[in-house]
Amino acid sequence: MAFRNPEQLIHLSTKNAMQIPKRVFQLAKQPALSGFHVLATKTLAEAEAILDKALKGAARPDERLMMNARQALREQGNFLLARMQHHFANYLERAMHTMYMDTRASLDEISADNLTLIEDDVVTRQIEIDRLVMRLRDADQPSLGRLNMMIAQLHGDGEVRERENPFRPYLLARSLHEALREAVRDEAQSKALFDTLSVAMEHCLQGYYVAIEEVFKSRGISSKLTARPSALTRAQRERLAWQKAAEQLIGRVAAGGRADSQPAQQGQAAPPKQSRILPELQRMMQQQRNVAAGAPAQPHAPDLQEMVWNVFNQPKAARPPRHADAPAPAADGQPGTALDARLKQMQQAKPAATARGAPAPAPLDLRAQLADAASSEPDRVTIDLVSLLFESIVHDEQLPEGVRQQLGRLHVPFLRAAMLDPSMLHDAQHPARRLLDRIGTVATGITPDMACYPALEDEIDTVLDGVLERFDTDMTTFADGQRRLDQFVSTLLPRGDVGLARCIDALGAVEASSARHSDTATALGALLDPLDVDPRIGNFVTDMWSRVLVHPGSDAPASQAMLAELVWSAQEKNTMEERAQMVRMLPSLVKRVREGLAAIGMGETVSKAALDQLVMVHMDVLGNRQPASAKAMDLDQLRAHFAAFGGVCEAGQDAVSIGHAQLEAALEQRGIRAELYTDGGKSAARAADEQEWLGMALPGAGFEIAVDGRYVPARLNAVSPRGSLYLFSVKGQAAPSTFTRDALLAAMQSETLRTMEHAPVFERAVESLMAGAEALAGH
Repeated sequence: MAFRNPEQLIHLSTKNAMQIPKRVFQLAKQPALSGFHVLATKTLAEAEAILDKALKGAARPDERLMMNARQALREQGNFLLARMQHHFANYLERAMHTMYMDTRASLDEISADNLTLIEDDVVTRQIEIDRLVMRLRDADQPSLGRLNMMIAQLHGDGEVRERENPFRPYLLARSLHEALREAVRDEAQSKALFDTLSVAMEHCLQGYYVAIEEVFKSRGISSKLTARPSALTRAQRERLAWQKAAEQLIGRVAAGGRADSQPAQQGQAAPPKQSRILPELQRMMQQQRNVAAGAPAQPHAPDLQEMVWNVFNQPKAARPPRHADAPAPAADGQPGTALDARLKQMQQAKPAATARGAPAPAPLDLRAQLADAASSEPDRVTIDLVSLLFESIVHDEQLPEGVRQQLGRLHVPFLRAAMLDPSMLHDAQHPARRLLDRIGTVATGITPDMACYPALEDEIDTVLDGVLERFDTDMTTFADGQRRLDQFVSTLLPRGDVGLARCIDALGAVEASSARHSDTATALGALLDPLDVDPRIGNFVTDMWSRVLVHPGSDAPASQAMLAELVWSAQEKNTMEERAQMVRMLPSLVKRVREGLAAIGMGETVSKAALDQLVMVHMDVLGNRQPASAKAMDLDQLRAHFAAFGGVCEAGQDAVSIGHAQLEAALEQRGIRAELYTDGGKSAARAADEQEWLGMALPGAGFEIAVDGRYVPARLNAVSPRGSLYLFSVKGQAAPSTFTRDALLAAMQSETLRTMEHAPVFERAVESLMAGAEALAGH
């Protein structure tokens, strides 16, 4: 692995690898080892079964070799299993120590003294191993791919590289190959067994990576979109700032100065965030060591980094509703503690210093005022971590200055919410976190250079005023604030742009029409299911006639009445009276169908094809070629059955499919130009990933879109009510860009469309704290 610049070298060095909590990998090590034992055992059994089957049809020259190979496998099976486990354990241990660390000699170190000739058989063995690696990689690519992405994200790297995954398939293949060389000396038998065992391991691999993946997921790590390269560069710069600030802090302490004193040389001053937060982190680190030293011996005493990690990434199964020793709420539902009373007083106070446009009190200054109010260690830890989080947030360079100060006002109610419900610190869906992150996301798309930005700041101020005034114990106060902000943003963006407003209205109309058709077709399908209906008529009713039913200008009662006639006309006619009745009905029926299709603007070609299909059905009926219906009804019974159809349905909330031609025609009819993205491709994303991506796609969010090989800033202006269509404005383009839901997910998966934020505000603050703890741990 080549390092591209000094910042990356610092970022990926072993000394600073503590950004990745070692405990997570240690936890994943056990299922990897136990899973390999199961995999190896199954592989040996499967290989013997493959050989048994192959011997039944083996050609004469291969029979003896295969029999000898099977005999060797039976005799050396236990030894082979033990050696495979031994090699895998050693390779895994080494891989966990060399993650994101280049152990190869650099070009400067190569000389005649360290050059080595490689024998042909070594190269051959490596080719055999690589061939098996490719087969194993293909055998469980989805799980392996997600695991590779998780590990890359833990290392803060935007490029997914499988060689940095300590659980990669190469270790499985190498363990098998080396163990087999030791167990079977005969070269021909060894080669034959390796081929057979390779096939067997490929068959048995499914599920091996799932158990390892679950460990990472249980610690709050998921296979998210790869972070933007520009965001990674910013993260690397921040880590470097933390490391320099930590060096200054440690240097001052070693020289006899105070940890919280300012650097002697102004030119070397640490950035404000690091200089304020590091002394607090160092204090917490010392407290953590004191607690560990005074506690009974433990098999694993967490350090500061792991403690911080556990607080913000606790597995769902282990999330307590409250701190174990936190006082229970009073009878009236209020917390009833001195600490909460103090926080409530702070929240409701409105000093002049917090007025609009003036800076709010610094989070760490508020924390100092609460130092003596906490009555338990968990409360003190919560106060410390939440204060540090908000200190990081108010210095977040990705946010405009005004928004940073506004978010600082959330500190006290956020802390009160965390005291009431500690799970919020590791629950991304908690209303308080969602409001915090939503404000930060809106600030990426509506920036200070826009004319509407002052209105956004005013609205954020109003929303936060409401939270400060009303929040006590009900978390829905935060959700109400987010809803108000969402509604404001949805009306703010089109307010000063008539073209944008027209486009938004058009998309809403297209979706509403498609939704009515989709919901109506679903309702009709439910009514047709109990009937034994000719599929040709069933498809016509749900596809074609449902469009007539939802068309605004159609005669809805008459169109609905035809449902019974259409179904009855396709049933077998057993009596002369029924056949005569059908002959009398057909001219009027066909005429009304033709008129209905013409009324909705159905093209002549499509309309003729639909009518030809009906004619074929009716010819089969009149020619006695129609199979008998198992649930035939007369016309009156069918009319009673379809009376349950209540007309056009609009009860659904799910996104609907909208075709390119339909969307293009609707926009052209209104004279609106737009770039259309409707191809969803073949997405392999998991439902959880799609849900997360859609959660990022909210009005006001900032994005980047790939245009002619480069990324251009974009803003999501509107989302249709049912989430079927997404409207973006793109810098430098007069026409907006419209994505269907499937096309949006495909673009985000391929990263032709990506968010400006590499992570939400809260997660960025947690990452910053972890980087600070990492910097201190390295000294």
